[in-house]
Amino acid sequence: MSARQHFRLGLFILGGLASLVIILLIATAGNFFRPSMMIETYMDSSVQGLEVGAPVKFRGVQIGEVTRLGFTSVEYEQDVPPAERKRYVLVRARLWPDRFATTPQEALFEDDVLEQLVEAGLRVRMAAQGITGMNYLEADFADPAEHPPLDHPWDPEYAYLPSAPSITMQFIEYAEKLLERIDDIDIEGVVGNLNSLLVNLDDTVSSIDVGGIAGRADDLIGELETTATSAERIMESVENLLDHPDTQALPGETRETMRQLRRTAEQAEIGELVARIEGMVERLDRGVEVNEAKLAETLEELQSTTRSLRSLSEDVRRNPAGTLFGAPPPRSIMDRDNRGEER
Repeated sequence: MSARQHFRLGLFILGGLASLVIILLIATAGNFFRPSMMIETYMDSSVQGLEVGAPVKFRGVQIGEVTRLGFTSVEYEQDVPPAERKRYVLVRARLWPDRFATTPQEALFEDDVLEQLVEAGLRVRMAAQGITGMNYLEADFADPAEHPPLDHPWDPEYAYLPSAPSITMQFIEYAEKLLERIDDIDIEGVVGNLNSLLVNLDDTVSSIDVGGIAGRADDLIGELETTATSAERIMESVENLLDHPDTQALPGETRETMRQLRRTAEQAEIGELVARIEGMVERLDRGVEVNEAKLAETLEELQSTTRSLRSLSEDVRRNPAGTLFGAPPPRSIMDRDNRGEER
């Protein structure tokens, strides 16, 4: 191959390399010539999976990239003994303000604007990129009170953007706190108290005279059924008496009295009372073994109701007319005279 051919081959190779460089510059010119600002943040945990060049995203939109990973103890606190230095991980990134500025005219992002966003709760944290094991920086707003800036006695070289724990770190912290609380629980004491409670409960249940209560309930149920039957018969007798033709033939005032008596009997709601008693009997029959205290209270109420109905039944049996019409009016003088003459 002649020298001229070598020269042409060299020019071709150099031209190809120059074209490749130009293409790369054109493809990345936006990042080289676009306005940018440097920020740094500190993390008090592992940054495993975060690499230089990893994107910085704000709610899924890339707004920058990581440029450096290191330690604050190397960059700062050179006059502090190594054992007393902070052990933070230093993360620096380049942000492109035109990605998150309000208008293109605000592309030159000022530090004071970033400070206002930090006061409003802007934080960065690590986030996972799927299942690849790679992480990126995620910027978003959080509660400033829950995620205060890390204590750093030095002046940052670039604008400082506080960090927040990643979701994974928060889960690990919660799990550790939960385990600590479980360790603080006196398991043996709790088990002992539970055993004592079970023993006391067993003794209390054993001391309850369930058989006696059931016997009393059965006797009371029988009395209630008898009383309910008597009350129904009394109600039927009252209705028959009010509807009897002789009663209808009474004078007007007496009929008015009978109508009032009918209304009084209807308002008495004896039938409803009987139904309620029967319902109470059914509930009592179902719940004999439920609770001794409630059962005793129910028995007292039922006994009171039984006594009232028994008293009413005895009054009607001894003096039906007196129960319905009250005491008879006093006899007149003429009536007494007539009875004397007849004698």
